[in-house]
Amino acid sequence: MALVPGMESINWYPIIGNIIYWTGYGLLAILILVGFWFIAQFTQYKIKALIFPLYGSGKDGIFSIGKPKKNRIRWINSRTAWKSWYPLMNRKEREPFDTEFIYPGSLVYIFELNDEWLPGRINIKETEDQIRGEINPVPYYVRNWQSLTHKKIAQQFAKKGFWEENKTIIMTIAVVAICCILCGATIYFTFKFATGSSGQISALTTAINNIGNIGGSQGTLVPN
Repeated sequence: MALVPGMESINWYPIIGNIIYWTGYGLLAILILVGFWFIAQFTQYKIKALIFPLYGSGKDGIFSIGKPKKNRIRWINSRTAWKSWYPLMNRKEREPFDTEFIYPGSLVYIFELNDEWLPGRINIKETEDQIRGEINPVPYYVRNWQSLTHKKIAQQFAKKGFWEENKTIIMTIAVVAICCILCGATIYFTFKFATGSSGQISALTTAINNIGNIGGSQGTLVPN
């Protein structure tokens, strides 16, 4: 017997088919809108970047160069910093390069050290036999990066108080404790009121089922 009278006579196949039909169109519309949004965002990153990752301490002036990567960058609205296309949706603002390091075709050469960007400069060397060109990082940008790195290290190892050193684990323990308390309260109230509610529902169900079984009183026929 159905919980709601008449539910067993409803044909669900057309309804489910319509739901699937319109859901598919909705998902397709969302995908098209997302595609247009990505295209609009991509066209804003007009500066092409060729990035050379550098590895090593640099104390002896020698670095190891990793496999070059390609990226695209654009100015932020105030034109005081750059934002890169990759990784997507990132919020990191990078120090822009001087105009002299933006080469024809809106191309910049970048050396990457610990996620910081240093501009690359094309140096032309001429000998008696041939002319050679090479891309080198700009020296004063390297010095600025080293100074910034030293400041970060000094801040990292600076003396901190108890809260600064342990706030992460304290907040984690507090969140776990709150979740446990809420779960315990939910289980407690569920078991506390489950018996009464079950009894009421059972009585209501019995009353509904007995509607058609109400007995009538017998009468005596009196002849005219």
